[in-house]
Amino acid sequence: MRTLVLEEMPPLFWETIEKNGWKNYFEKEISVNNSEVEIVIIRTKTVFDKNLFNQFPRLKLIIRAGSGFDNIDLREAKNRHIEVCNTPVANVDAAVEHTLAFIFSLIKNLPADKNSVLNGTWKNNLTPNLEISDLKILIVGVGRIGTKVGKIMQYLGAEVRGVDPYLSENEWKEKKIKSTTFKNGIRWCNLLTFHCPLTAETKDYFSLSTLNILRQPIYLLNVARGGIISEKAIEVGIFNKKFLGIALDVFQNEPWKPTEFAFRDNILLSPHLGAFTKKAKERIALETIKVWRNYFFYRRIISSVFDVSYKII
Repeated sequence: MRTLVLEEMPPLFWETIEKNGWKNYFEKEISVNNSEVEIVIIRTKTVFDKNLFNQFPRLKLIIRAGSGFDNIDLREAKNRHIEVCNTPVANVDAAVEHTLAFIFSLIKNLPADKNSVLNGTWKNNLTPNLEISDLKILIVGVGRIGTKVGKIMQYLGAEVRGVDPYLSENEWKEKKIKSTTFKNGIRWCNLLTFHCPLTAETKDYFSLSTLNILRQPIYLLNVARGGIISEKAIEVGIFNKKFLGIALDVFQNEPWKPTEFAFRDNILLSPHLGAFTKKAKERIALETIKVWRNYFFYRRIISSVFDVSYKII
């Protein structure tokens, strides 16, 4: 059984493979021996579509080193009885911290504050900042990351509600976050943050029609996947003063070509850094190996994306 690694992995991945004597089980390049490949490891750049599936006739398992899996055709995988696993725990802390950094930067208006110092206007043109206790936060996707963001914000004094149709009543009680619908939550909140995967259900989840539901301007954050928020909705919403501020770590097309709205003081941008910490990279390496080892040696499947109740449509 051969394992093909199609993208660059953190050094700790190969160090661990070498240390355990598993190096001979791995390949790094697509070759004439594709018929021997039964496991493929990818990250974000590889698009696993039907054409790529066809290159591996004996493929049994795709391991996505990271949490997102929108670059894999899950329907095709399921039709071919190929398992797909990810590493859902590795980047939780990094993504949570990035979200918190965005929230604090937005409500304290840090870019504009810096400009006021540099241009000599000091506080003359600034409005008072908000505090965490002023926030009514709606979290879409109350999984590992969304739950942790919610609990921290609650501890600091914010009101928090969540949208997640796949949680049971008992799970909501355990998380101690109030469940709501997206429509009701949009009408209630003044900060909206997304922590759900990009699927057929969540594509353009925040759309032009969402703007019509808003009763007050909101802060909008996305550290999940770019396709969840329509960029057209952002442009129209900014023109119609629907946003207090926006923070984006992800974009529909990456690298992203900046548009006009990107240069405003209340727009925060980062180049998909949700898992861009030293520790997160190390955890991704070790969690990937854990998934691989369980299947390779024991035929055990862990962290299957098919165990999560997202529709494949």
